[in-house]
Amino acid sequence: MSGVVTLPDPVSLPRRLGAVIYDGLLLLALWMALGLVFVLIAEVTGRVLIPLQLVVNLLAAWAFFAWFWTRAGQTLGMQAWNIVLRDETGSPVSGRQATIRYLVALAQWLLVLFGIFLARQHGAWVTVGTTALLVLALGLSWTHSRRLMLHDWLSGTQLVRTGTASRSTMPP
Repeated sequence: MSGVVTLPDPVSLPRRLGAVIYDGLLLLALWMALGLVFVLIAEVTGRVLIPLQLVVNLLAAWAFFAWFWTRAGQTLGMQAWNIVLRDETGSPVSGRQATIRYLVALAQWLLVLFGIFLARQHGAWVTVGTTALLVLALGLSWTHSRRLMLHDWLSGTQLVRTGTASRSTMPP
């Protein structure tokens, strides 16, 4: 044995975004079901519990991702796009790694949403600045040798392509 370790090919940004959109739709359905529970509570008690609903939604999202990532290494969206989450050694991720990955990714999405809010409040220059920061963040992942995003790098995880069918075996 030569001792040379071959690193998996990096997962492309379009494939990542495809999985994010798929999982986002699943998460939206989960949040709608939770929202129905909060609407029923508001009807019975007369109290609207929006701060509590926000916390419950964030905890439900964490539970969704952490459960899938620590069990199979794949959410349903990742399965559809042939992606699996592993740690840097290729092993399944731990609960700690899944939590760090979720929290950093959540912070990134909140920054994007905050940038959109600022752009709507303050006009074109903020829009240009927000877009430039987003492009810079995505560009930094392209400069990394394995195209790791910030949440991958800080949690010690990586997305890896799973085996895919060749074009010759796919139906027309």
